[in-house]
Amino acid sequence: MPKPPADPDSSPDRRFSLSELVARSGVPASTIHHYRRAGMIPPPARESANRFGYDERHLEALLAIRGQAAADPECRDRVVAAAIEAFQTRSYSEVTVSDIAEAAEVAKGTVYRHFASKEDLLTAAIESLLADTESRFASAVTALGGPFGLTAAPEKTAMVFGHLVAGVLPMLLELGARAAKGHEPSADQARHVLRTLAEAAGRPFTGRAAEAEEAIKAGLALIQSAFATVLAWAVGPDWPPDDGLADDLASAATV
Repeated sequence: MPKPPADPDSSPDRRFSLSELVARSGVPASTIHHYRRAGMIPPPARESANRFGYDERHLEALLAIRGQAAADPECRDRVVAAAIEAFQTRSYSEVTVSDIAEAAEVAKGTVYRHFASKEDLLTAAIESLLADTESRFASAVTALGGPFGLTAAPEKTAMVFGHLVAGVLPMLLELGARAAKGHEPSADQARHVLRTLAEAAGRPFTGRAAEAEEAIKAGLALIQSAFATVLAWAVGPDWPPDDGLADDLASAATV
């Protein structure tokens, strides 16, 4: 168990404030509150209506949690999962590293052991979503009749592609908004995401052995067909045109 830094003024009975506990442990106040509510650290002494007193037990517990989180091989995955949820539901400016740390149940410092910045967290979240896009899309295509079955049914194509981009779309829009303001790294990342999505959409039609550019070309054709169908839906009376199709897609996505 990690030992707290030496403090000549400390004693087993000495109490200190939340701000001092934050300074000595490196754990943000929001995370300490989370650990307290979850029963992961001893209950603090209530000194007044809005003030708690902490002691060496709390410091040792926090340092132990930090050490366990840093050594946990699944720690990075939990942080990325928390980042995905955060960036899918809020804008980049609204998300903080502290939010992600609290959702992942790790200290803020632990997040920074894996990622240098919030920008790196956004990139990791996007890459994680893209990593499993191709296999899930291919499974859905197979379950819904194969590539030629989709070609003959634009509604299925649109639904399958809509499912493909659903998880990535909020972050892609965020990248687009930042790129429009002149943020070149976001523009580069947006291009990477679009190429990856196009290749994933095209692979079922070209096969694994085809060159990336060939798959991207096929994917772009499918995407154009999908968007044409979506536009037709948008000006028509029904959305979506077939409720059963959405159920079929949901079942196919679990394959």
